[in-house]
Amino acid sequence: MPGWIAASVIALITFLGALLAGLLPRLLAPSKSLTKLLPAIAAGLLLASALAVVLPEGFELVLHSPDDPFKLPLELAGGLAVLAGFLFMLGLETGGMDHEQPRLHPLALGLGIHEFTDGLALGASLATGSLALTLPILAAVLAHRIPVAFGLGAFLWRRPQEVPHPLRTLIGFSLATPLGLLTTFLLLEGLAPAWIGLWLLFSGGTFLYVAAVDALGRVRREQAGMRLFFRVGFGVILLIAAWILVQALGLEAGLHS
Repeated sequence: MPGWIAASVIALITFLGALLAGLLPRLLAPSKSLTKLLPAIAAGLLLASALAVVLPEGFELVLHSPDDPFKLPLELAGGLAVLAGFLFMLGLETGGMDHEQPRLHPLALGLGIHEFTDGLALGASLATGSLALTLPILAAVLAHRIPVAFGLGAFLWRRPQEVPHPLRTLIGFSLATPLGLLTTFLLLEGLAPAWIGLWLLFSGGTFLYVAAVDALGRVRREQAGMRLFFRVGFGVILLIAAWILVQALGLEAGLHS
């Protein structure tokens, strides 16, 4: 089935990307300029992905669906799904899964749950059958995931006394997004477009939280001024350019056709 092949390939890409990024700190020292540049660009990619790709596509699926399974005004149902995704991430962050805390076991667990939610948006986008939707989201997920995996790897390899099996911990973290992707794709495949759109809006709410509160909030504490604005803006431009490119290549329905 083409959809499952695409889902498996993208799951493998996200796994290998995180694993290799987490292994890099064992081989080389991180550059200070790079550690500031990449998170700011990733924040822009995530923000543009949420506001310009995921949420519009989700609302389009919900509002233009021939069925109305929600027994609510469709606009309200879509808005509640976005709000639910945003509050879900807020609950994870404030309920003890804050990935900035220094202890490694809670850090790895919090990061793993955090990265699992990134797989929700990828799985929902794959369920729509649109490569034009999936590829920009994949770019945003990788841009966010690779610096996070690099940072986790730096902790793991520098403090091995706290984690007896750092490679096993890194592999578990790297599996989080692929598991979220495949689980969501399995649950959504074959469902009515309205339900896929609703889940896409929920995942868009999680993306919006990660972009606006988590990623952007973190880089604003570490960077300031117009340099930060241009770095985030560069990430936004990259995402929009990628979206325009895949649209121009005619990949709007490239997974199931």
